[in-house]
Amino acid sequence: MTTRKRTSGRSWPGAEWVRPWMQLVEIAWSAPVVIGYRVVRVAAGGWPPPARERRELERMVGEKAEAFGRAAVAAVTTPPRHTARAVGAVVGPVHRSVVGNRRRLTRG
Repeated sequence: MTTRKRTSGRSWPGAEWVRPWMQLVEIAWSAPVVIGYRVVRVAAGGWPPPARERRELERMVGEKAEAFGRAAVAAVTTPPRHTARAVGAVVGPVHRSVVGNRRRLTRG
């Protein structure tokens, strides 16, 4: 079991912002990759889209609604005492969705 060394209860100034910023950077990097993969798959599938691509389109719309819904709930319900924590709660659901899609679509 590891124990953390306590440094007089203080952390570096701005340290609480590292995670939200890293999540935003990963979203900014992953979103274009996901969009590119989805556009190519849909365009290559022809019209009307085959069942696999229809499922992907339905998933895409559902995921967006769920992620932004969770972000909205987090934005409204997180107390404003700690702004970085509130930003992380809002960015977190979108981050999980975008990064999960990038991993899933680039895998195969």
